[in-house]
Amino acid sequence: MLLEREPEIASVTASLRQARVGRGQLVVIGGGLGAGKSRLIHALREHALAEGVTALQASCALSERDFACGMVHQLLDSALLLALSEQRGSPFTETTENQVLENLHELVRELSGESPLLILVDDAHWADTASLDWLNRLTERLGELSIVVVVTVREGDPLADQSALREIAGRATRHLTLGPLSPGATKIAVAEEFGEPGDDSFVRSCHETSAGRPLFLMSILTDLRQLGYHPIAEHAEAVRQLLPTALRQRIMACLRSQPEPVRRFAHALAVLDERDSRDLLCTLACLAPADCAEAADSLARLGLLNPLPPHHFFHPSVLDAVEQSMPTQQWAVLHFRLAELLHGCDSPAEDVAAHLVHADHDPAPWAVEVLRSAARTTSARGEFETATRYLRCALLSCTPDDAGRAQLLVDLATAERRFDPLLSAQHLSEALPLFASTIDRCRAAVRIEPLTLGQHPGQALDLLEGLRTELGDPAELSGESHEMSLRLEARVRYARHRDPADLADAVDRLAGLGEHPPLATAGERELVGSLIFAATMSGSGSARVTELGERIVRREPATMEQVHTATPLVVRSLILADALDQAVTWLDLIAIQERRVSAPAARVFVTVQRALIAVRQGKTAEAAGLAGLALDLANHTLPSASEGCTHALVLAAMGTGDAATAARFLGRCNDYDAGGTSWLGKLVRGGLAATTGNHPVALEYFHACGRELDAAGWRNPELVPWRSWAALLHHRLGQRAAAEELIEEEHARTVEWGTLQGQGRALRVWGSITEGNAGIELLRRSAAVLNGSVNRVEQAKTGLLLGKRLEQSDPAESQRQREQGLALADEHEAPWLVPTPGEAPQAPAPRPALTCSEHRIAELAARGLTNQLIAEKVDVTPRTVEKHLTSVYRKLGVSGRGALPAAMDQLPPSSTTD
Repeated sequence: MLLEREPEIASVTASLRQARVGRGQLVVIGGGLGAGKSRLIHALREHALAEGVTALQASCALSERDFACGMVHQLLDSALLLALSEQRGSPFTETTENQVLENLHELVRELSGESPLLILVDDAHWADTASLDWLNRLTERLGELSIVVVVTVREGDPLADQSALREIAGRATRHLTLGPLSPGATKIAVAEEFGEPGDDSFVRSCHETSAGRPLFLMSILTDLRQLGYHPIAEHAEAVRQLLPTALRQRIMACLRSQPEPVRRFAHALAVLDERDSRDLLCTLACLAPADCAEAADSLARLGLLNPLPPHHFFHPSVLDAVEQSMPTQQWAVLHFRLAELLHGCDSPAEDVAAHLVHADHDPAPWAVEVLRSAARTTSARGEFETATRYLRCALLSCTPDDAGRAQLLVDLATAERRFDPLLSAQHLSEALPLFASTIDRCRAAVRIEPLTLGQHPGQALDLLEGLRTELGDPAELSGESHEMSLRLEARVRYARHRDPADLADAVDRLAGLGEHPPLATAGERELVGSLIFAATMSGSGSARVTELGERIVRREPATMEQVHTATPLVVRSLILADALDQAVTWLDLIAIQERRVSAPAARVFVTVQRALIAVRQGKTAEAAGLAGLALDLANHTLPSASEGCTHALVLAAMGTGDAATAARFLGRCNDYDAGGTSWLGKLVRGGLAATTGNHPVALEYFHACGRELDAAGWRNPELVPWRSWAALLHHRLGQRAAAEELIEEEHARTVEWGTLQGQGRALRVWGSITEGNAGIELLRRSAAVLNGSVNRVEQAKTGLLLGKRLEQSDPAESQRQREQGLALADEHEAPWLVPTPGEAPQAPAPRPALTCSEHRIAELAARGLTNQLIAEKVDVTPRTVEKHLTSVYRKLGVSGRGALPAAMDQLPPSSTTD
């Protein structure tokens, strides 16, 4: 397809008319890279052949310049090739070369004897010397021949300025320069490529991005179509971001043909990132100002650079091609040289650091300080991943025996905590032995996040215990040393929370602190927070846990730093104690801050806790969605899920009665539970077996899970009510004694822990497996207890079951209980509690309950918008779009974007929640 080249074709046609009367002409067509010269040559040949004019065409290539008469070989027939082969036996002399050129001239004269001859030479600047000599002689005599010669020359190419070509161009009858295509032509090209008209904004984006240059325009359109885009307004931004591979290759080939000064200029400009500094550019390129100006002019004539200062590459693909054309070592050397130059002129640390991270250099003390300074600045803005890049680079510039290496590791670990807590703990462990004083080692050690010590404490625990020993008896310490001792103890206590003896000792330690333990300092709050978590796991008194936990979170500011202390243990304890209001308030404050900065670890923590809160409230659909979103966030932003995260996610899914989803969650947390061999894996396998009706196998897994929990000292039934589940299975198998023993034990432990929800649930299960009035009485007790519970769905379950049991003995009471249960079920969106005739209530099946945000994003994705375009439309980040879409795919049960339109069409009107 050739657009808007009619004037050029008409000009050549006019020259052919002159040639018919014996007045041959030369037409020179110029233009930069991608102006459409080659396409025009092809169109001229087709036009000539259609008019009955003989047309000979040759396309020159830089790689063929060493082949004598290569261009002529392409133009003339095999008879000429045979004649030339007779000359190969001896080298050219002045006489033989002249004779050959004369013979070629005569051959061309004969070919044009009967009708005009059109000779087309594309990229004549790359023709070999012998061919240019022949072309020179031919153009000298065109006035007496019926021949039109059309040659194209790439402006800005160094070979375009060779003397032979200048002589030829000087004889041109017509000089044509190919201009850009108009917006109208761009619109036609879009419609032709996609087979449909393009939206105005899409066409405008294509025209502005390509500036009407045919090569750029067609490369962009071809790639867009192959990638599945459509010429719609929503895809206009994709046009600007695209870097077509074929276009990059063409530009790289063009750059390779340039002289060394031009390439050095382009490389320096790419490394400068188009910084407007002529002096820096010249120094970095090692060129004099005049040479820089000449190089810039060459690139501008090629169409790769904006002609006027400050110089910018014409298109992102040009920058991409320049960067790709540089060897890695050269790229690194230029960045380090630029960093040195910027440092020497007192540029901001961030400007220098941005180049140091790309440099491969020997240790340089000034570089370390610059990188640390830049990291402090970016951390203050909440850009912790950027700060981490700077600090990791600083480590490469810091020798192993450098006295500042230890503090550098601490700075790095502090930044890493926001998105990689486990790696942060590793770097802190590496830093501790490097500090000379005990107190310095303690200051570093208390930055280790307690939650990272849960599953595999390893070397870090040994280091922490060693530091506690170095500090000495806490009773004899004061000031900072005493504070450090308390914070170290908090971490050691959590690291050992899987040991029943240590767990019991922690409970005793909490009791020994008295009714009102000191909470004035951060160390005191961290220690008590760790101790109440131990009490929570052991199931020792929710009232005490609630009272102390609420005191801690009221005193502990809800800042991002607190996410990496023992405060998350307190929040988790409050949730299991059903003290949800205080936990929700603290989480909301963290969420507000998290949205302002990049803190994936905090985002995952908040989402996980909200999933658990939804479970405690009986909001099963919300809990399932939050649990899935939390795992998606963790998989996208964290190298591995922590122990606490894995526990919470799987338990949230199990709490909704969805063992299959719990199994998927566990399977995606392989770092924690490869093969599902832990108590959590046994719990999930038991749930799967129960779902398929394999009750004996389910019981084996549930009891194995329980034995492991008891062995760890984790006696709290609210952690996982496995005894209630097992009691129901024993009852169905007719094993009444085993069922009663389990539920009695469960009830005793719920009373010991003290939450109404746990006690009411245990009483309901007990009542459901107990016949007669005794069972009814247990159900009445369950209803009375659950009346004050945070989980109204549990109350609805009990009411419905009690109503069914009273159908014969007390129809009026039965009706009242059932109506109350149904009302609660409806109020709390639990329609699955209402059985169909002849069926018992079942656990909820997963349903596609999309949030408003998920629904909006899913609609845009179904229309074909990219993540980047969706992000801009709804004012979020592309990463947020990706996470929402992952949640949507899971909820709708589809594999990806292609299945979204059909799935969205099948959604009921009520499938969107606030």
